[in-house]
Amino acid sequence: MARKRGGLVRQVESGSLAEYLGIEPGDILVAVNGRRLRDEIDFRYLMSDPEVTLVIRKRYGREESYRIEKDPEEPLGVTFQDPLFDRMKICRNSCVFCFIRQIPREMRKSLHVRDDDYRMSFLHGNFISLTNLDAEDWARIEEQRISPLRVSVHATDPSLRQVLMSNPEAARIMDHLRRLARLGIELHAQCVVLKGVNDGEHLVRTLSDLDSLGENMVSVGVVPAIYTRYRPVPPSPRMDPEWAREVLEIIEGYAEGAFGRRGSHWVYGADELYLVSGKPLPPYEYYDEFYQYENGIGIVADWRRMVEEEVLVATGPAGDPQSLAGGGQSDRARPVEGPAARRVLAITGEMAEGELTDAVKKLGLEKQVSVCPVKNTFFGDTVTAAGLITGQDIISAVLQFERRINMRDRWIVAIPDIALFRGMFLDNLRLQDITRATGLPAVAVRPTPRSLIKIAAWGEESIPDAG
Repeated sequence: MARKRGGLVRQVESGSLAEYLGIEPGDILVAVNGRRLRDEIDFRYLMSDPEVTLVIRKRYGREESYRIEKDPEEPLGVTFQDPLFDRMKICRNSCVFCFIRQIPREMRKSLHVRDDDYRMSFLHGNFISLTNLDAEDWARIEEQRISPLRVSVHATDPSLRQVLMSNPEAARIMDHLRRLARLGIELHAQCVVLKGVNDGEHLVRTLSDLDSLGENMVSVGVVPAIYTRYRPVPPSPRMDPEWAREVLEIIEGYAEGAFGRRGSHWVYGADELYLVSGKPLPPYEYYDEFYQYENGIGIVADWRRMVEEEVLVATGPAGDPQSLAGGGQSDRARPVEGPAARRVLAITGEMAEGELTDAVKKLGLEKQVSVCPVKNTFFGDTVTAAGLITGQDIISAVLQFERRINMRDRWIVAIPDIALFRGMFLDNLRLQDITRATGLPAVAVRPTPRSLIKIAAWGEESIPDAG
């Protein structure tokens, strides 16, 4: 029997219209204005009307109907358990560089899900390939103007993209992109570049083709392919400094011309390309609206800007630096000193070690914070991002640090929260496992200078949630 569509309500906002109507967690929002809801996009689209009729299936099974008048911009005030309400559209490609295919089979099932759902692209910024859209999907995108969408392009040469993605449908990428542009859909593209495969002239062609789509192609991010140790024979050589510089020369050269035509740099290289190449990273302003931030582009520039702002906040009227952990600023917690003082072991991936170490010095936190880079033995030493470090590698790094330093018992292990999803690391360990294995309290913190300052200011009696 087919499952009835509708969204399971997870949370109701206090003081909202939903609370006034008596909607509760566990209820199912079935229909709006006579149309059954397929997902949260339907809900948003239909709730924009000034007069709305809702059909709710209560937790105890009875259906109730409500007719309301509202401002089109006024939210109902509900959060759904799952924004899709039904099954996710799964990827039909077999990309030669796919990261998910490079992780151990024994990892939890959710990590092996290869989504390629245009709805998740709109709702959460996921990149999609456009190879699995059917006639119903296209009709819906046109009707509801589902925009923006993020598209994994990689190459616009039909034959090359087909080979890269192992799918004949992949060859039609420019047809699909032109169709979306004609519909007025804003697009953001991603190009995963492989050395000797889709770089060089192929990358130049890809950028030129995407640029030809006009203002609807808002931005392009270029990132290097990453291979884990579970891919012993990769489809291309691994990245090296010289190659990274060559790729950046193409990107920056094209960006300079794009800025004159568009008023934005339009195409941006991954931070990792700069860090590997040794080229100076562009300033904060270069990244325009940070369209590709979630793609690992502009994060370092943003971090540096935040550090500079914290330094400025902590500078006295005469311009004399003060301690950022105390600083005399009324909105800052003062550091704990003496026997109750704790020190912070700040965990990060190898890629960000230099940036974090430099920030600790600029923020005047050397006495309170030590940086601990984690070598990624789980995925391999070519994987250096903080978001991909595992619990077991963190434990190993902390224990090695303990052997070098007499840490005693007055340390906090601060771990960037981007390494956790729903409280779990990629290897299924949790924060309490870090504490249990090292004997030190472990906390998750937002990867910001302010979080570093905040946790450095606390003592033994009160370990904060530094998020």
